[in-house]
Amino acid sequence: MPFTIRFRDEPNTYTDDDSTWAIGRIVAGELDEEFHADLHDWSTQEYEAQWLQALEGLLLGEQRAVLITRYVNQEESDNLEWWALYRDDDTVHVQNHLPFYAPFGRKFSAAEASTFLHDRVMVDPEGNKVSEWAVPVRDIELFVAEIKQRRSD
Repeated sequence: MPFTIRFRDEPNTYTDDDSTWAIGRIVAGELDEEFHADLHDWSTQEYEAQWLQALEGLLLGEQRAVLITRYVNQEESDNLEWWALYRDDDTVHVQNHLPFYAPFGRKFSAAEASTFLHDRVMVDPEGNKVSEWAVPVRDIELFVAEIKQRRSD
């Protein structure tokens, strides 16, 4: 299955308890998951820009990247949500993380989000296998090329 991360084409925001959200979907190998992006601090365009920047870095040789799917600044939230990408040669391993800001030890910067990502863990401290999905780098290359093509049209 190809790699994609995007928001729905249909009207995709809804309001719940004074929060506005956009509904998106990530597909990576066998992973096919819906997510709800908080629009408190970022627009859908800001999420999409962060994703493209992270994916381009991965394709340029970075060994890890994050795709933020829920961002609220750390003055108003304890945590965020992202999909962690770990490159291993021609394969990228994808894991869902809900990191808390406090352990970062410094103010979080979305522009440097991948620097806050810990090393890949495949078994948690209790001995349970961490859920992850594998996707070929080529699928990410094709997705990035598609995004760039759409932007140039």
